[in-house]
Amino acid sequence: MWIVGGAIRDYFLKKEIKDIDFAINIDINVFIKSINKTQIKVITRNVDYGTVSLILNNKEYQITSLRNDLISYGRQAFIEQTDKIELDASRRDFTVNAIYLDSLGNLFDPFNGIDDIKNRKLRFIGDPIKRCEEDYLRVIRFCRFYSLFPNKKISNIFIKNILVKLDNINLLSNKRMKDELTKILNNKNFELSLSMMQRLSLDKYILYSKNIQKNERENKGFKIKNFKILKYLKFFGSDVIDDSKLDLLSIFIPHLYDFNQLQAAYLRLEFSKKTMKYYNFLKQIKSIYSPIDVKNFKDITNQSKKIEIIKTLWKMKNRIFFLNKSIYRNERIPISWCKLGLFHILPYEDLKKINVLDIHLPKCPFNRNHILQLSKVSDYNEIKLLLFKAEQYWVNNNFSSSLYEIQNFFKINFK
Repeated sequence: MWIVGGAIRDYFLKKEIKDIDFAINIDINVFIKSINKTQIKVITRNVDYGTVSLILNNKEYQITSLRNDLISYGRQAFIEQTDKIELDASRRDFTVNAIYLDSLGNLFDPFNGIDDIKNRKLRFIGDPIKRCEEDYLRVIRFCRFYSLFPNKKISNIFIKNILVKLDNINLLSNKRMKDELTKILNNKNFELSLSMMQRLSLDKYILYSKNIQKNERENKGFKIKNFKILKYLKFFGSDVIDDSKLDLLSIFIPHLYDFNQLQAAYLRLEFSKKTMKYYNFLKQIKSIYSPIDVKNFKDITNQSKKIEIIKTLWKMKNRIFFLNKSIYRNERIPISWCKLGLFHILPYEDLKKINVLDIHLPKCPFNRNHILQLSKVSDYNEIKLLLFKAEQYWVNNNFSSSLYEIQNFFKINFK
């Protein structure tokens, strides 16, 4: 048995080793029979490709028999098992992923992958176009590993030849596409991968599956070329992102693609219903600021910006709920969504300058109990509406109104 590929690569890169894959030189079905005698859980969904997964301590380990790919196309292949490690290595994508380590600590590196790791060089094994034709996921993997091995000398011939193949990206399953994009965003220098996707025009194809007719595809790529907003959100907004109950990919897609492509993203990447609610929320808040409002916002002081931001957060969190209850039927909009939404309507540089991710809404001194004390209203929805109007008075006064002042306002207008 050998450890193969990623774990060895990450060891030489001095990265945390998260996944360990193994290669074995016995028939995969013989291996399964021996494991079935134990209490170890075995997942056999890919056994036709000589691969199984073992679940140990809630962690998945992939076991693949040494194999030779006889015919490969898209994401499928006809294989034969082999006992020759050279044949197994020659079917792999990149030299840095074709390194083997046996139980005695001996390395087998037939394509000088270790030297490529040291020199930060990403090389396909054999003809790059042929490798991609065997498995179109390799085009995306190339972009992912490019952030680890940013060799700037990418062949123009490769770029030209791969461009005519990109429509075949739609053959990839939704799961594999989503998994690979998620791995890209988990890399420290993910912006290099996104830039390479643009350079290859890959960004124009990843949202479309084989179920969407070719003439129905808009083929619009990323709408941004500078990924500084995404880097800021990833490295400084982790708490806000965690609170949003959304994954990084769900949050980044609306920054990468026009809003009219979000439905395609939802279907292609199999996002949750919560993600689609978030996207509907973003579409609604786009109208909060006009170009004139944005210009005025840029011209005010930082302290005034903070007050304006808090007002905007309150408006997003409360007013939209009353206008469209279909977004979040049983509760107000999460404040984390509101903070993330600001990056779609206000200048990034200003939001960064005032540390918008650290801003918190002040608590209104007037609450539901005060309404019950001052009025005879008992209906839940009516109480909610009155509370909203009292809070709105407090907000319009820059959050400075005292409880006494709000109570007087309420007595005059709603008692």
